Amino acid sequence: MLSMESRMKNYIKSVVALTVSWVLVLVGFIPASASSVLTDKGYQLEQVVMMSRHNLRTPLSGKGSIAEKMTSHQWHQWSIQPGHLTLKGAINETAFGQYYRCYLEDEGFMPVDWVPQEGEVSFYANSFQRTIATAKYFSSGMLPVANVHVVHTKGIDEPDPVFFFPLELDTPRLYELGVSYTEQNMPRYLTNGEAMLASFEKVMDFSHSEYAREKGIEHLDPKDVHFVLGGKDKNVPGFKGSWRDAYKATDALIMQYYEEPDNNKADWGTGLTKQDWKNIGDISTRGISMICENPALSLRYIHSLLEKMDSDLSNEDKRFSFFCGHDTNIIMLMTVLGAEDYHVPGAIADKAPIGCKIVLEKRRDKDGELYINPYIIYQSDRQIRHCEVLDLNNPPLRYPIKLTGIEANEDGLYRYSDFKRLLQDIHAQYAYYTET
Repeated sequence: MLSMESRMKNYIKSVVALTVSWVLVLVGFIPASASSVLTDKGYQLEQVVMMSRHNLRTPLSGKGSIAEKMTSHQWHQWSIQPGHLTLKGAINETAFGQYYRCYLEDEGFMPVDWVPQEGEVSFYANSFQRTIATAKYFSSGMLPVANVHVVHTKGIDEPDPVFFFPLELDTPRLYELGVSYTEQNMPRYLTNGEAMLASFEKVMDFSHSEYAREKGIEHLDPKDVHFVLGGKDKNVPGFKGSWRDAYKATDALIMQYYEEPDNNKADWGTGLTKQDWKNIGDISTRGISMICENPALSLRYIHSLLEKMDSDLSNEDKRFSFFCGHDTNIIMLMTVLGAEDYHVPGAIADKAPIGCKIVLEKRRDKDGELYINPYIIYQSDRQIRHCEVLDLNNPPLRYPIKLTGIEANEDGLYRYSDFKRLLQDIHAQYAYYTET
């Protein structure tokens, strides 16, 4: 049996070898000669604004947590503290940045070894280790010789309200909208609950867990979930029950799934199928969507971030903007923008996959008209789990964002003027609902 120190040395050696091989591949890589279909149709790329979720991190739970109590198994032994970007997450995010370097050079957006002038690019992250580190690794992959500065405004692991605003329905109009939405929509988030919890119980060996013994149960009840209003003023929406506990425990399970590419180790030899893993991902996605798809909470929570993205989009000197936050930011931004309901393929977390990015590309057609090309780009589960090299021949997955408030043209693009009007309408809604 290898000691923990020996296993860590072997792991680091394998990571170093993989990183060196990536460097060799990327140095010798010749980008595909054809640029994107949009560029070929005459839509020239002028500006990119990107909102990213951090890449792979360690679980937020620790010793004595719900996650530990809900299984009889021993969790993966992480080498760093909870909530920090992992070494694998750093490698994958660097690869993401390297892909964008290839893509943007191929688009004619930037030259090889671009060193931007002051004000042409910006990287702004929430003040957590995992978000700052994600921004740094992406920038080092995309702009390896530019020595990009990542801005964060608070002390390390102190939340920045631009990304981490309190989940409060703190005006009468927000309260009415938020509570009404939850009461009407809670049942749809719980559909297929029995199948989801069955997959969870299977992998966790739940019936033999400390949690099951303490509660005197063998199975979780998919109907055991209750909407609550907490906080001092009873205006902070949430939910409680055993379903909520399973949601909290899936965080550790999903992170173990991405960190460990060996299926037999990821599921403790329980033989989970792809559908089982999708069910487990759905527990996590449904749990966060109950809160983050609430239009009142989204409007309150995301407005400051949207203002900054809007400002950068209007800045003609700014060519590339990168914001780094969390899955909450991704789902709430999609909600506020009025995106059609979506489930991206190739990821068990299909609303805000690990390291995903909402991208707003500003493009100009041959007649000088400006358009917005919105999409989500993300690494597939396979690409994350196996640390695959990303390039124009093996790109991340893209999923077009379809907006309900404005009309797209035949190429799936939105007139910039219409998109700006949409943002103005959102700002007006914010003013109306937050009026006291």
